Amino acid sequence: MANVKILSLLAFFLLALAPGAAKATEFWPFGWWPGHWDWVQYKKFNGYLEKGTDTQNQQWREEDWYVQDWLAQNKDNLSLIEGFYRSDILREQTDDDGVPVLIVGTNFYHLGGFDKRRVITTLDHVYGITEGGEHKAIILKDWHTKKEIGLFTAEGLQLE
Repeated sequence: MANVKILSLLAFFLLALAPGAAKATEFWPFGWWPGHWDWVQYKKFNGYLEKGTDTQNQQWREEDWYVQDWLAQNKDNLSLIEGFYRSDILREQTDDDGVPVLIVGTNFYHLGGFDKRRVITTLDHVYGITEGGEHKAIILKDWHTKKEIGLFTAEGLQLE
């Protein structure tokens, strides 16, 4: 019993008196080695992870992705778009008083923010909806409630 008390006191003093013990980035004999966190940076996984602290209009500022990255992997552009419909990411394309409306399916919500933006950007690029100047925006609506969930313009995707 005395050994347990001595070990507990020793552990307490080591933890309490160790400078930087609470900081995981500094070296401490009872923690991670120097440089451990260099391999766990989120920027290295930028393609699919988002920082929860970034506002929506800033979270894609450092992304290095182009529509051609996806289009080059398919035999033609329409087969990629058809895949979005087959997998229920997209449901239907309509218009509301001349404004293009895109009804998104159930699996649109299963995508991360990066891929939601990529899908809509690819669709816009293939069909040229906003680039001609005739239509300035695509309205996104939910498949079930038919309520507007967002908007895509030349500036990018904005979700509510």
